[in-house]
This record gives sequence, C-alpha cells and structure tokens, in this order.
Amino acid sequence: MSEQGAANMNSVTKPGRYAWYVAGMLFVIYLFNYIDRSVLSVLSQLVKEDLGASDTIMGFLVGPAFAVFYALAGIPIARYADRASRIRIIVAGCIVWSGFTIATAYAQTWQQLALFRVGVGIGEAAFLAPAYSILADYFPVLYRARALSLLGLAVYFGQVTGMVTGAMLGASLGWRDVFIYAGAPGVVIALLAYLTVREPERGAMEASRASADTARADLATALRALWAYRSFRNLCFGTALGVFGGQAFAGWSAPFLMRSHGVDLQAIGTVFAPPYLLSALAGTIVAGFVADRLVRRDLNAPVRASSYALTFATACLCLACWVPSFGAVVLLTIPMGLVGGGWVLPMQSTTQNALPPDLRATGTAVFWFVVNLLGIAMGPWFAGMLSDLFAARFGNESLRYGLLVAISVSFLGAVIIHRAARSLHAEAAARGIRHQG
Repeated sequence: MSEQGAANMNSVTKPGRYAWYVAGMLFVIYLFNYIDRSVLSVLSQLVKEDLGASDTIMGFLVGPAFAVFYALAGIPIARYADRASRIRIIVAGCIVWSGFTIATAYAQTWQQLALFRVGVGIGEAAFLAPAYSILADYFPVLYRARALSLLGLAVYFGQVTGMVTGAMLGASLGWRDVFIYAGAPGVVIALLAYLTVREPERGAMEASRASADTARADLATALRALWAYRSFRNLCFGTALGVFGGQAFAGWSAPFLMRSHGVDLQAIGTVFAPPYLLSALAGTIVAGFVADRLVRRDLNAPVRASSYALTFATACLCLACWVPSFGAVVLLTIPMGLVGGGWVLPMQSTTQNALPPDLRATGTAVFWFVVNLLGIAMGPWFAGMLSDLFAARFGNESLRYGLLVAISVSFLGAVIIHRAARSLHAEAAARGIRHQG
C-alpha cells in the first residue's frame, strides 16, 4: 500500500452522527442477541429440575447445542456478507433467533430444547461478522476500537439483563415465560433496523477498495488467504482459550451460587449481577479508549495488554470459585468485570485492522468460529461434565471443582495471545499500514 494509503488508514476524521446511530442500532440488536442466548444460563437450575437433565446435558444445552451451529453457520453467512447486503442479513437473522427463543418456552423435553437452541444459534450467526464489517466501513482505524467497544457493551448489558430479568421473572413466573419476554422485542427491532440503517460502501474507510477478484473468490481461497496471517491464527486460538474459562463461569455461575452458597435466584439477580454489570461496562468503555490510544504508538501494545488483563481476570475467576462466602464472590465481581470486561476488545479491533476490507466479514466469522467452537461451546460443557465426574467425591461441591479446572484453561490463552503480537508489525508493514503516530 502506498504512503497515501497508509495516511488514509490512520485518518483522524471523526465519524458523523449517522455512523454513531448505526453503531447504536447494532448495539441494541446485539443486546437482544445476548439476552436471548444467555438467559438459559441463569434459568438452568429450574430447567434441569423441570426436564430431568444432568449437569452434562445442561452444559450441552448452554454450550454446544447453541455454539457449534452458531460457529458452523457463521462462516458461509459471513462469506455471503462480503458480497451481499449486510444489514439485510442481520435483519433476517434477528427475526430467526427471536422466533426460536420464543419457541423455547414450549419445549417439553431437553431434546426439543436442544433443537430450539440450534435455531437460535443459526439465527444469531447472521449478526456479528456483518456488523463488524459495517462498523469498519463507517469508522476509520483510529476510531474503530471505540465503535467496537460500544458493540462490546451489549455483551455485558445482554448477559446481566438476561441474568437480572431472567432471575426475577423466573422466580415469579417460571422459566418458560421468560423466553417469550426475551424473544418478542427482537422482531420489532429488526424491522426498525431494516428501515433506518443504510448499507455502507464496502471499504469506504480504506485508501484502496476491496479487490473484486478476492471478493468473488470461493470460500476455500478466502480461508487460505486468512490462514496466511500468523497473527490472525494466534489471535483466534488465544482468544478461544481465554473465553473458555470465562464462559464456563458465566454458564454455571447461577447454579454454582445456588448450590455452594445457598442463595436463590432473586439474590443472584439483585446482589450478584449489578456490581458485575457496572464494573464490566466501565471496563469495556475504558478498554475501547485505551486500545485506540495504544494502537497509535504500537500495534502490539493492545494485544500485549490484553494478555496481561486475561491473566488477571482468570486468577480472579479462580478465586471466586474458591472463596467460602457469597459476599466475597460479589466483591470479586468488581475486578473481574473491570479487567475481564475489556480484554477481548483489542482482539476484535486488531483483527479488523490486520485484515484487508474484502476479508473482514469472513475473517470475523472464522475468528468467532474458533472462539465459539473451542471457547463458548466447550467451556460450559466441559465444566458440566467435570461436575458430574466429581460428584461421587465432592457431592454438592462438585461444580465448584469442575469450574476451577475449566477456568484454568484460560491461562494458556493468555500465553498464545502474547505470542500473537510478535508477527503483527511485519504483517501490517507488508500491507503498508503505519500504526505509530
């Protein structure tokens, strides 16, 4: 890329109001995306008792039943999004996942619930990669992490909103009605997005537009092009293992607190969730600004910072599973949220910065394919299997020890993420991108 291209990549032109409106609309859609996928976690103890499922089965429903099909559908959908209208793909997916969320309320067996979770996963696979690609075409490099941090806020708003409302409604109405209330708003929001969000010009924030040859390339060619980026490979697998432990805890936090600390759903929704929400929101917002500042000086710096943050967050999660009192767990949610709320963000923004425009949606889908398959799918399932395995020895405390083992996997993720920084400069220089200023 020419010096002019490098200068354009580092443009300091501020995004307009409409760009932030688009980011806000995508935030709302992603919010319900996460509410719909995560509400099962807080209700899992009620569902387990109603449907007569084991911890292994509940781990399967929270993890692989959703995440495997989410991951598998994401890549072909994203490749299509590199050539077709991304906003239409997002709208269609939102309607699909909202419908299957509502259908979950009528499941009579865990097998039926698993099928509905598959439908939710396929629908939600249509959101993230097209959304990242849209934001990359509305925001220049030096504002991209900030825009993605807004999107990242939806993860924590969605998780905790699902936890708070799911716990409160589940305690008073039962678990089935919660899924109806969670799914219905998605259809309305999807239609609003269809009417108000414009499809941006692809590669609008780059000096050179997407290559027509690459854009028309088949999926195998695109995957080979992505695999050539060593930093991309390490970011994928490091993030996946980092997410593994966090998702194990997120998927089992409510049953763990109920079994090991004797608290009820209402206490989880009113005492445990709020401090985690506030600290995670603060951590995500700060991470976006910090990543944008760090990337001006050194492309490696945000990635290295993420590896340190992941190490600290993982240690806090392990400690939360070990301490004897519910109050201590609540106090640990603050450092967990502040640090754990932002470490993934530089992985996302670095992926967008490191890849060419015509591979971003596909690259994002591959990134989340690995993260979902190894992290989101396997983390909760692995913890559930360990809980059943440890039950004979530890009884009601088996989930505590299963979580400790599963969470510890994330330390390996931090090591791999740190290694990813080594090849970022060379790959960015090959594309003519300067990240020092």
